[in-house]
Amino acid sequence: MVRTRLGRGEMDDHKAILTVALDPETFERIAPVLKRSSLSVQAVTQASAALDFAAQKKYSLVICRYPLPDLKLREFVSAIRGPSSASKTASLLLLTIPEMVSEARSGVHGGPFMVFSGQENVGTIGQGTAHLLQVAPRHAPRISSRLQVNLEEDTEAFQGWVVDLSVSGMLVTDSPMLSVGSACFFDFTLPTGDVIRGTGTVVRHAAPRREKITGFAIRFVDFQPGCAEALEAWCQGEEG
Repeated sequence: MVRTRLGRGEMDDHKAILTVALDPETFERIAPVLKRSSLSVQAVTQASAALDFAAQKKYSLVICRYPLPDLKLREFVSAIRGPSSASKTASLLLLTIPEMVSEARSGVHGGPFMVFSGQENVGTIGQGTAHLLQVAPRHAPRISSRLQVNLEEDTEAFQGWVVDLSVSGMLVTDSPMLSVGSACFFDFTLPTGDVIRGTGTVVRHAAPRREKITGFAIRFVDFQPGCAEALEAWCQGEEG
């Protein structure tokens, strides 16, 4: 295990990053991104050790290699985002080989995350890091919001309930099941009264045993003007 601090000044937990099982070459490639961001960085070589750190200290972002050397990804994500984890609201950034990007994505459930090939341009990874650090954690709306989804192929409309919401996506229940990969239009109202409209993609189905619901997750692709800002403002307000 190696403990490092990159950047200047004392950083609070909200600016802390945990890196997990990154090989030295990959760490050196992304180190300039972390230095420019002036962030506190904790590096560990084993996922099991990372869980100990994440349970006790709030990290804003966890960057890990896929596959992990000592834990299955789903087990790792479930523990990181478990109710007793201090880092349960952390964003996740996974680095893997190009052939395993899709497989890595399928192993993450809930909350903001990104998956990159370790061979991506450092600037691209840096942009992803910056985005994830600005993403507010997922929230369950105080007032359930109705969702209207229009399927691209036949523009069929139906209703569902948003039960888990972040600036990057949402979990929808009590609606007809959409297949993974389906593109859709959404229209829902925040508790503030702001109407959020845009397009998204179904990325996974809910796991009833774990999440206690049936439904599907939509990752946002784009928004109509002003909607992204309204959603981000609401999420940040919930976090505060």
